[in-house]
Amino acid sequence: MKRFILSVLTVLALGGMLASCGSTLKLKGEEPIMNTGRPEVIDYQGLALGSAVPDWVIAIGDGSEKRVRKSLDIPNSKQIFILQNKGNDLDFLKAWTDQVDARAEIASSVEQTIAQTVQSEMEVRQADQQVKTKAAKIYSATMTNVTLNGLSKEDYYWIKTRTPKVDVKNPKLATDYNYEYTYYVVYTLDKDLYERQIKQAMDDVEDNDDQTVFLKDVLSEKLMSTILLPEEEDISFNYVPVETSYYDAK
Repeated sequence: MKRFILSVLTVLALGGMLASCGSTLKLKGEEPIMNTGRPEVIDYQGLALGSAVPDWVIAIGDGSEKRVRKSLDIPNSKQIFILQNKGNDLDFLKAWTDQVDARAEIASSVEQTIAQTVQSEMEVRQADQQVKTKAAKIYSATMTNVTLNGLSKEDYYWIKTRTPKVDVKNPKLATDYNYEYTYYVVYTLDKDLYERQIKQAMDDVEDNDDQTVFLKDVLSEKLMSTILLPEEEDISFNYVPVETSYYDAK
């Protein structure tokens, strides 16, 4: 009899625990779902004329320098630099990017390329962190002083996007979205001129460390081959016409 009573009590206790867990799970499932929708293009340069968004703009979002070059018909004899800035005031955004921020942004891209190259090359050689940090600082400081004379603006473009606010589950009203402009600019520089500026800057680097002196050649080659594109962006162009990509058409 005692065993029976204990068994019944055990079953009742387990039932209570399961019921408690069930109610907890149910409550957790009823928490509001935060919206993580991607930005949607709702306006863009040339909309009034019925123009399509050019492929080079979409290629920037995809991180494809090759498509940018192909779309804008930029020869391989030129180095490409891509700027991308965001904001709520389009006029200010354009003025700031074109007149103030261009060289700073390009210098930042050069510095980022140097930092990543130094990190990867020194890891292969199993250098300690102090050596990596010192090398990155030496070369970044020198390359920041490169003036990049001869820059030429190839093209520019802007788009306007809307993104559902994070606390809105089913956006319907205009107030349910955040709005933002993205301004893109593509600059080029004659590769021979760019190479001379890179070489001059590297010649000024005082690096006599046996562990890092090889970086002069490695970084020179890396900076001539590519400058980092802006990070890839997941933007929806579903509501606007887009130019057919050369690579999609093949």
